Amino acid sequence: MKREIDIDTEQLVAAMQAVDEAGRLFEEALAVYEARGLKRTSDDFKVAGGSVQTLQGAEEMALGTRKFLAELALILGHATAGVEDRVAARPAIARAGFAGIGGGGARMARPLLEPTLRGLELLLGIDFFEPAFKAEIEEVVRAEKATYPDPSTFRIRASADRAATVGRTR
Repeated sequence: MKREIDIDTEQLVAAMQAVDEAGRLFEEALAVYEARGLKRTSDDFKVAGGSVQTLQGAEEMALGTRKFLAELALILGHATAGVEDRVAARPAIARAGFAGIGGGGARMARPLLEPTLRGLELLLGIDFFEPAFKAEIEEVVRAEKATYPDPSTFRIRASADRAATVGRTR
């Protein structure tokens, strides 16, 4: 028995167009950072908003968006071919959003570049994503500074610090 699956192809096409343009804008921002000479081998990898984290965040946004676009194309292809039952759960999963936006945005120096902001606004403007994903995007837009990595994750605990001094002579 074939299960009936309802995929709104017009909404999916609109989402794909917005995601495609957002991906292009994120790639544009990544290119700006790379042109500025940011490197992934800097000593500031522990610094939220530092060059390493900003470059990593921009790349996460660009790659996450491109990967998600491929997922939407797969869903649309199956729906238009009449075999949407093969992707039954994927439309609901796609509405939940995709990786790269929240984590990437948390790494990036502020203010965000204009292409990044425009890409995020495009994603917010489409009637496709669940509210939780839109809230994640809004959090990235509103953040006054980068928040990842948390500097406390690189601090040595006091007990470990004391243990390291045992047996030392001056």
